[in-house]
Amino acid sequence: MNSDSAKILRPILEETGIVGKNQIWKPLSGGRSNVVWRIGDKVCKLYKQNRTSELFPNNPVDEQRVLDFLKGTSLAPDLLYFKQLKIGPVLVYKFVDGPVFKVPSEKIAQSLLKLHSIPTQNIVLKRRDSSSKNLLQQCKNLLHGGDLHELNLPNDPNIPDSQIQSIIHGDPVAGNIVDNGKNAVFIDWQCCAIGDPTEDIACALSPAMHHLYGEGELDLITRKNFIKFYENNEIADRYEVLGHLYHIRIAAYCFWRAGQGDKDYQEAFLKEKDFLNTVYN
Repeated sequence: MNSDSAKILRPILEETGIVGKNQIWKPLSGGRSNVVWRIGDKVCKLYKQNRTSELFPNNPVDEQRVLDFLKGTSLAPDLLYFKQLKIGPVLVYKFVDGPVFKVPSEKIAQSLLKLHSIPTQNIVLKRRDSSSKNLLQQCKNLLHGGDLHELNLPNDPNIPDSQIQSIIHGDPVAGNIVDNGKNAVFIDWQCCAIGDPTEDIACALSPAMHHLYGEGELDLITRKNFIKFYENNEIADRYEVLGHLYHIRIAAYCFWRAGQGDKDYQEAFLKEKDFLNTVYN
C-alpha cells in the first residue's frame, strides 16, 4: 500500500508546493494505525479509516486541530498541510529531529505536565469521561462477555469524572515522543481529546504499551521517578486512585486486540496482567 499510495499523493503534494519534486518518500516504521513517510524535512501521514477503537481513536480532524492549537509550544510538530482527499485524510507536518524515547522519562513527565496545564476553552476536541463507571463499561465492551484469564473486574468504586479537564495526547508511549535536545515533543496526535490528565499518565506507565512501543522492561523505579517529575500532586494522587481501573482497561484492550489476530498484543496483555497482579493484588 505504501508505494501505491505514494504514487497517488506525490503529484498532489508537489503541485501544492508542500513537498519538492523528485524528493525521496521514505516509509517510516513504528506506527500501527496509518501510513507515514518522511519526505526531506517533512512527514506525511495518510490515515487508515478502519484503524480505530474506543480507547485509541484515529481521528485526523482532531489531530489537525490540536497541531494548529499547539503551534509555538514546542510540544508538537508544526502543521504544514491537511486535506480530506479521495484516497483519505492526509496531514503533513515538519519533521522533528532527534531520537524517540525508549522509556518514560523526566522530560516526558515535564512535557505532559506542560500540556495538561494549557487552558482548553479555545479548542474543540472530543471529550473523554474518566469516571470509574465509564472505565468499567469500556472494559466490558472490550471483553464482550469474555474474562481476563482470572483477572476479574472490580466493583465500581463510584469515582466521578475529574474536575480537571486538559488536552490529553491519548497515546503518549515512548515511541510517540521525540527528544529534540531541549524537551519531549509529542507526535501522532490522532487519539487526542479533552479529558482527565491521568489518562495520559496511565498510558505512559503501562507495561503493555511500553512492551509494544518502548524498549526493555518498565520497572517500578522508572514509574516512581516519572510521577515525581510530573510535579502535580493532585493529578498524581488521582492516578493512584484510578490506576487499577486504567490498567485493567489496557489489559482488556490488549486481550481484545489479541482476539482480533494481533499476536504481539497477547504478550502485551500478559505484561499488563503481571503488573496488575504485582501492584494491586
